[in-house]
Amino acid sequence: MQTMIRLVVFVLLLPFAIHAQQRVDPAKAQPFASAQPLAALPVVDSDYSIREGDMVQVSVFNEPELAVSGRVRKDGTLQCPLIGQIRIAGLGQQAAARAIQEAYRKDYLVNPEVNLFVSQFTVQRVTVLGQVMRPGSHDLPAEKQLSILQVLGMAGGPTRIANLKKVTVKRNINGRPETVRVDVQSMVSGDSTQVFVVREDDVITVPESLF
Repeated sequence: MQTMIRLVVFVLLLPFAIHAQQRVDPAKAQPFASAQPLAALPVVDSDYSIREGDMVQVSVFNEPELAVSGRVRKDGTLQCPLIGQIRIAGLGQQAAARAIQEAYRKDYLVNPEVNLFVSQFTVQRVTVLGQVMRPGSHDLPAEKQLSILQVLGMAGGPTRIANLKKVTVKRNINGRPETVRVDVQSMVSGDSTQVFVVREDDVITVPESLF
């Protein structure tokens, strides 16, 4: 009889035990696990600069024959009907639309209204080495500025022996290679004043902790 009672109690409490195991203590959650997958990121930052390789859509109000769907060339230009190649790399979407608008106004249209948006973004590549779960090259969305925490999250997060206080980032600054030391541990600890934005071609190295 007692065995039967224990069995009934076990069956009744089993769902609650499973639910308790599935709950995650927010205080113990890893900050690197919050790095968003690429598909979940917002479409574009307001200050995004158009890059070579981006796919751009251009329309001119009441002028359907002037519509363009093309990729920005390596020289930073976009081929447009009538006005030819217009350099738009390095410009924001509104600034690029104004550049095309002025080119049409100069020789062809009285008051052109040009709309432009990037429909497909190229990617920027960074390299993460050392004590991370997935070292190697990683493609980042060019339309987003990502913090070093997010990039380390994309690399699987640090290993258990990673020294996050002495992470180094190698990058070209004003045409010269330089190495910057970043205290990622402070960011993990919640120091909101410590923000480090990753750039294209950065090489991030997470060293091993000696203790």
